[in-house]
Amino acid sequence: MTLLLLLITAHLVGDFYLQPAHWIANRHARKARSPALYKHILIHTVLAALAIYFAGFSLTLVATGATVLALSHGVIDYFKAGHTSTKAFVIDQCAHFAMICILCAVIFDITLTHLVNNLALLRHPDILIYILGYLLILQPASIFIAQLLKQHTARLQATDSQSLGSAGRWIGYVERLLALSFVLVEQYTGLGFLVATKTVFRVGDLSKTKDMRLTEYMMLGTLVSFATALITGWGIKMGVG
Repeated sequence: MTLLLLLITAHLVGDFYLQPAHWIANRHARKARSPALYKHILIHTVLAALAIYFAGFSLTLVATGATVLALSHGVIDYFKAGHTSTKAFVIDQCAHFAMICILCAVIFDITLTHLVNNLALLRHPDILIYILGYLLILQPASIFIAQLLKQHTARLQATDSQSLGSAGRWIGYVERLLALSFVLVEQYTGLGFLVATKTVFRVGDLSKTKDMRLTEYMMLGTLVSFATALITGWGIKMGVG
């Protein structure tokens, strides 16, 4: 675990603290011909070597592990160059973390059998209840709320709206994830802060429009969203209690 944490720390430092913005721009523009790409790889080589060394491994393993991570990092960044979307960023970071995990698995001789045995823990009823709860508050809850507000949505769509399209759905996802998490860890103060924060922004927007229908629509959607998360959270706590 120490090695894994050190390598993740080294990766985060190298990718987000020791990589200037103009290096990223240069890499996107020139790809394999970018000097910034090779400077970035060198930094990750040094950081990975330090991480493995401080984890207490031999110099041979330090050199081997750092080389593997540096080369894989360069290849991943090469293929990401020119792609600046959120999807590309997520895939890029997942690939880097996957290589770190693979290296740790090889060093500690973690076999597929070990992984399968650990994954078997997911069959525990309590774990399944948590997983089902989080799945429930995302897409099924979003569809339920959309159906509940369907007739009101149709009326409001006739007016000009400055909404960001799918932004409302993602706001709902995040608020329900946070609300459910606060309930499960019994941090109701955090839940109250979340409700208050959303209320402040909503009231500001709605006071400008002076549209009673929009106000009622937003309030109904918010209350149903939070109610769904709360009821799901209480159901999970009862199920695992």
